[in-house]
Parts: sequence; structure tokens; C-alpha cells
Amino acid sequence: MSSFADREGVAADLVVETDDGLQCTACAHRCTLSPGQAGICDVRRNVDGELRLLTYGQVFDRPTGPPGTADPIEKKPLYHFHPTTRVLSFGGVSCNFACEFCQNNHISFAGPEDLELRDVSPEEAVESAATQDCAGVAWTYNEPTIYAEYVRDGARLAKEAGRYTAIVTNGYFTEEFVEEVGPYLDAANVDVKGFRDRPHVKHMGAKLQPTLDGAKLADEAGIHVELTYLTIPDLNDDAEEIREFAEWARDKLNPSVPVHFTRFHPDHEMRDRPATPVETLERAAAIARDEGLEFVYVGNMSGHEDNATRCPDCGAVWIRRHGFRASVAVDLDGACACGRPIDVVV
Repeated sequence: MSSFADREGVAADLVVETDDGLQCTACAHRCTLSPGQAGICDVRRNVDGELRLLTYGQVFDRPTGPPGTADPIEKKPLYHFHPTTRVLSFGGVSCNFACEFCQNNHISFAGPEDLELRDVSPEEAVESAATQDCAGVAWTYNEPTIYAEYVRDGARLAKEAGRYTAIVTNGYFTEEFVEEVGPYLDAANVDVKGFRDRPHVKHMGAKLQPTLDGAKLADEAGIHVELTYLTIPDLNDDAEEIREFAEWARDKLNPSVPVHFTRFHPDHEMRDRPATPVETLERAAAIARDEGLEFVYVGNMSGHEDNATRCPDCGAVWIRRHGFRASVAVDLDGACACGRPIDVVV
């Protein structure tokens, strides 16, 4: 067990005192905690009147070798952000959601004492990115909002070292989170898990609106945002629901926000549904384009033609992808042959 497990964690900064206890302000649950009580996330606890992050510097990782996992940035998925580069990825335990279909349930449904964790300081994380020739650092696999202070400290050091930073998130964070962590974040993939509040609460354990608010907050803070919509048969794949999601993305973010309709595979407690038919994903993509979204992708479908980035004006291919491999077909610092600026961060 990690040595951090024998301590009471690191003092958390995202907190306010109330008459009823300490209110955590990292995520939109805004748990108010009495002494000894932990939040929904199970990693932020009131310890003798001080909010502590129990898993600061604790990651789920192999025990030896350089820490972190070097991933293609396309795996996050981030398609319009430093394509073809590698990003060093870190994740921990627990979550502030309880998704019945979670593919990372072995860590997201685990508590700090349930798994062998590895101590990795923010400094060590950034050093490992250099060792493994990664252009950036990402916090992913489980929800990074719940260990906000660790993300902030690592992201600040990564940017000082000339590396980009990213999170993969359910978006269930607060204005306070964006104020504290946002200045050090370059990109976020926000997972919108449907567009109906009732099933969102039933199957994910959280309301929908805070995720939508979080995506908008990140976008307004100048963080590059891409959206993932895990398309689950007979749960969130209704054409009207897809249309409303697309309208929201177009109007509340912008028509150029990249949107990934990804394929569901049965997992965890949701094994009663089939994998998403490719026709359903293609229909969702067509609806989103019909609503004016310019960059729409079909995810978890290696080799599908809708994994390529094309110019919305002339159709020219800018980036080709097969699985997590990408090849750039144009000068991303320039403009398309038709004159349109290329909407990709490099």
C-alpha cells in the first residue's frame, strides 16, 4: 500500500467553512462534511476540522519504472489538440459519479485503501514526461476533479517545463475549480453522458446540468474543449435527444467544438444492452452535422471514415486516423486550400 495511505492526506484548498461543516467546492456535489466524514468521491475528508485530499500524489500505476502511461493524444480523445503527439497519463481511485457502464470500474469504484497505489509527486510526474518523450501530461482514467489540487500542482509545473496539459472529465466541476485549476489547463475532453436528467441521475448518480455548465465554464476560460457522447442503445440514443445535445453544443459552446459519438460496449453493471450499432453512431453524427456542428466523429470504431478531420467548407482531409494512429495531411499552422483557417491547436 502506498505510504500516503498511512497519512491523513494533504490539506485541500477548494473548501469553505459553513455552520454545518466544511463544504468542498471542487465538484458540483458541493458536499458539506462533518468531522470524520468523506465526500461522495471518498477521497476528500473532514479530518479534525480541515478538509484533506487523501490521495494527493497517489496514482494507479505499475510499481516500477518511469511513472505514468504514455498515450497517443488521440486516445483521450482529443482530435484538434496537438495531433500525433504523446501525452503522459495519470489516474487514481474513486469518482464523483457512479456510472453503471463504467469501463474503468476497477479504479473508479475503489477507495483509497482498496488498491496498491504509487506515490508520484507533481515534480516526478513532469520529469517522467520528459523521460518518456511526451509532449504533455494528462489526468484521466478516473475523474480528475476529485484530486483537483494534485492536478493543479502538476499542471502548473508541466506548463513551466514547456509541456501541455489536459484532463478527461465528466465536467462536474465548479467555478471555483476552474478559477483554481483552469489557468494551468490547456485542454479538456468533457464526457456528456446523455441529455436527459432523469436517466442521468438513475444510471450515473448525478444531475446533468452541472456537466453542461462545466463544459461551458472550461470553454469560457479559454481551455480547448472537446465533447464525448457515449451513445448507449435505448438509453441516450433517441434522435430527438441527440438533436437537443447538438443544439446545445452549437449554441452554448460553438459550432466548431469537436464532438465524438463513441460506441458503447457492455460493461460493469450494464451488460443487458448490446454494443452500439454502427448505424446508430452514423445517424447521431448526421443529426449533429444537420444541426450545424462542423467537426463530428464516430469513436471506438477503428478505421471508420468519420475519424478523419475534414474541412467543413471544402471537404479536404486535414488529418487521417486509423485507431489511435494519426497522420497530418496539411500544414496545421496555415490555412486550408480553400482559405479556411485550420481549427486545430498545435
